[in-house]
Amino acid sequence: MANINEKWCLESDQIQFFHDNGYLLIRSLYNYEEVFQMRGQFHQLITQTDGRPKNMSYSFMDPKENYEIDPFNPKNVQGMMDHVLASDFWFDHFTDPRVVSIMVDLLGPNIDFHNGKVRNKPPGFYSDQSWHQDWPYERHTKPELAAAITYLDDTGFESGATEVLPESHLKGEWDTSDGYRIPDDQVPLEEHCVLSANAGDVAIVHVLAVHRAGHNFTNTARHAIINEYKTSETIDQWNNRCAFAGLPLARNSELLMPRVSKSF
Repeated sequence: MANINEKWCLESDQIQFFHDNGYLLIRSLYNYEEVFQMRGQFHQLITQTDGRPKNMSYSFMDPKENYEIDPFNPKNVQGMMDHVLASDFWFDHFTDPRVVSIMVDLLGPNIDFHNGKVRNKPPGFYSDQSWHQDWPYERHTKPELAAAITYLDDTGFESGATEVLPESHLKGEWDTSDGYRIPDDQVPLEEHCVLSANAGDVAIVHVLAVHRAGHNFTNTARHAIINEYKTSETIDQWNNRCAFAGLPLARNSELLMPRVSKSF
């Protein structure tokens, strides 16, 4: 069980890499036992979909021709919003002192929660979101937000790995074709990076980093949990009504939230 004092201190070169490139892949933040437990809790989340809080929402993907449904995700759950309401386990996950201390290192001493969601890639998943920045979806007075993507499965290029364009966050807001999507011809593909991740890895992605979700060409579903964080100084401009939005997690680099269960 992690406690309020168990932080994850980044190395100075990791912090600099994030500021230079707009993303950071942290290897093995969660160990084998933690991933095993998390996958068990996650399996309940995506199979026991009835009787959940009303403001939790699920999205399902129709089975794709020539692809089998993964028995781990038999309902082909593709996404979920506000999974943090499901149980104390998932509350403890987004308030994990390791992740919050990482956000303190990368964003600043005063950290609030922003929102939580699930992004799955069932067999045959095809992403139509294209290249984008998270910024148009969640505007604030300052771009001081970042997402933490927790991978529950090994995820490579053929199975839907996240792709990121290094240094793209330094150019501010990019032009889009529809307010959200960045045309492919604006993105120099030879410069992009595929975040091939292992189960237990966590990727941190800046709100201005240009990125996209990959496609899953395998018969094994890939699952990831995305929790987003912000500084307390940046003010919401998009009417965020997600669960626990604005919950204070750190002030003056001190973590505020005790664990409520023996989750990790």
